[in-house]
Amino acid sequence: MTARPLRQILFYLLALITLSARGEFVLTNYVGTNLIKIMPVGDSITDDCVTNGAWRAPLQQWLDSGGLPFTNVGRLTSAAAAGFTKRKHEGYCGSVVAPPGYVAVYNYSATDAYLLRIVRDALIATNITPDLLLVLIGVNDIGHGRNPWTVATNDMPNLLKVIFFGATNAHVFFSKITSLQSASLGYSPYATNVLIYNAALQAMVNQRRALGQKVFLADMFSAVDYNTMFQSDHVHPNTLGLQAIANEWAARLETIVVHSNKITSVLVNGGADWKYSDSGQDLGTNWAQPGFDDSAWSHGLARLGYGDPATATTVSFGPDSTNKFTTTYFRHPFVVPRNAVITNLNFRLARAHGAAVWLNGQELFRVNLPDGDLTYTNLALSAMTGFTAHVFYPTNIPVPGLPTGTNLLAVELHQSSTTNSTLGFDMELIGSGYPAPSLSIAPASNNNVVVSWPAINSAGFSLFSTTNLATGTWSQTAFPAFTNGNQIVVTQSLDGYTRFFRLQR
Repeated sequence: MTARPLRQILFYLLALITLSARGEFVLTNYVGTNLIKIMPVGDSITDDCVTNGAWRAPLQQWLDSGGLPFTNVGRLTSAAAAGFTKRKHEGYCGSVVAPPGYVAVYNYSATDAYLLRIVRDALIATNITPDLLLVLIGVNDIGHGRNPWTVATNDMPNLLKVIFFGATNAHVFFSKITSLQSASLGYSPYATNVLIYNAALQAMVNQRRALGQKVFLADMFSAVDYNTMFQSDHVHPNTLGLQAIANEWAARLETIVVHSNKITSVLVNGGADWKYSDSGQDLGTNWAQPGFDDSAWSHGLARLGYGDPATATTVSFGPDSTNKFTTTYFRHPFVVPRNAVITNLNFRLARAHGAAVWLNGQELFRVNLPDGDLTYTNLALSAMTGFTAHVFYPTNIPVPGLPTGTNLLAVELHQSSTTNSTLGFDMELIGSGYPAPSLSIAPASNNNVVVSWPAINSAGFSLFSTTNLATGTWSQTAFPAFTNGNQIVVTQSLDGYTRFFRLQR
């Protein structure tokens, strides 16, 4: 074989298995002498004015146990506490995003205590350059009656400009804010605006990520339970709530950290574009099949529904408001990368009222719907009212055989009554598993080549080859595989043809 075909083989193998590092932390870039610099940013939920260490103390426990070489950066320092050593932060009690501020704190006057100024000072005046910012802000903005759309779609993008001006390569996590139901400080009258703010923030983050910016979203609204995780003022999370915030940050960080032995990836973002059928017709079950023709369906961004202040796309309930359509259907494709073996799916579903979730034509689970055969006239068992319809509730499903490439997610949403005034749907899908083993190839003696791959994570994989990529015909190699140390090795005789190899389950 000439050198050129060998290079062709090697190129194809690498193109197939290389992990994309766009928007991700590659841990091998960080060691004890080059720590990940994390800047926690926010208001009193981040600051120490209510609880020393706030959510930062329990988050350190997770980061340390996960082996992430990191340090916190910022101009403020929490009091020392057992196991809490990384105490720097940029949390300011009472702070808001844009001017004017309301509460004097540390070295900022009341009018100056806003993040556009605070973060600028932290990044530029003190020459701090974080790799990652965790930004939890908005409770005071919304609680003081500021326009939720303006805060999410004007003030927060301006904050991003400040961040990226001072830290060009930073990863930025924003978060939906916690509930203000029954909140003190005069905040409770604006509780409904929290839903609008969170939805608008989700849309803004999606837009920025689509432009290639390293901007991501966490969801403290769903993480911090309204009934059990707040102090009596119902503004500040209690110990359980702070732990829940830390857990949510940790789970979100997993989606951008590249590990050698595991993968966690957001496969469908909240606020995604879904195709939908709101015709009120009985579509049976064929509508959930991957090959179903949905070209005539409408599409729009979630949250999809009607009668809801956070609705992004309004769907039809039919011609009669006293006899609304019972069932609305949704479809969304998603792609599993070839370098990932996904073994578990975490479906995070926000809905009013009942829903059945399908994957590649098979029903996976249903919530708030009767058992047995499901028809389009089946009503949900109960109504999801108020703020609970906006919580993204998780359901974990093992999927050992999930194929790489395009998969099809389908959801049917059922009303609890044909006279209901609202309907709503949104979903996020997070996959976890492990990296597919990567192939290597090297020339050997006697006109052979050696193809090898790591033994770890290789269960169920076999070596296939083809001489023509255009035909798409692959055959399992007849040459035996042997384990040599931590590698699986196949010695392949050369036959005069350009040959391509891949691992296949």
